[in-house]
Amino acid sequence: MLEATTIILVILPLFIPACAQLGIDLVHFGVIAVINTMIGLLTPPFGMLLFVINAVTNIPLGEIIRETWPFIAVLIAALFVLIVVPNIVLWLPREFGYAG
Repeated sequence: MLEATTIILVILPLFIPACAQLGIDLVHFGVIAVINTMIGLLTPPFGMLLFVINAVTNIPLGEIIRETWPFIAVLIAALFVLIVVPNIVLWLPREFGYAG
């Protein structure tokens, strides 16, 4: 129900100390949080991107929602893979010297 900016700037900083205490890598947490926010922007009934697409293209909202389900399914599957295999997220930062 919140905008992505509000979630990232207000809500996520509340979780960062808990993630650090639990040993969750903060880069991994950030990537997962951004992907979750992106999925939230696409899912009805509060998906802000759906309304933006509707305003720009004048395509009926029902048709837009029907066409977004495959993309949402792929995003959820990718999110699951990134949660289960965190090395996918952390591989590139580690190649550039990230030691976290």
